[in-house]
Amino acid sequence: MSNDFLETLSQLSETTLENYRKIAETNLKVGSKLLEEHAELTAALLETAKDKAEKATGAKDFQSIASNQAELAQEYGQLVWESARSCGEILTEACKFYNGLFEAGLKSANSNFATATKAAAPKGKKSA
Repeated sequence: MSNDFLETLSQLSETTLENYRKIAETNLKVGSKLLEEHAELTAALLETAKDKAEKATGAKDFQSIASNQAELAQEYGQLVWESARSCGEILTEACKFYNGLFEAGLKSANSNFATATKAAAPKGKKSA
């Protein structure tokens, strides 16, 4: 094997390891953002429940209790919807990064493959 071919393989290995590092970093950031969003949602849900529980202790009749429960359900739904939208944005951002990394990897692999094919081809013959 020629030195060009070995160098191409070395570059491919370096690129692969760099991409794995970038993916790991991105996964860590995404996980951290999702965990933070989950913690914020949990805190908001608990705060809402506490507020509604305080309000329910002062309820005088069934109608005010039912109204309080309906408000609680509505606020919970809103909080969960906002959190789901935020998580979707986090995942969309990560998806864009992964797509860009994949496309760059394909371009690099095609270039490295073409170089490796030329380097590995016997002298005097054209590569496919």
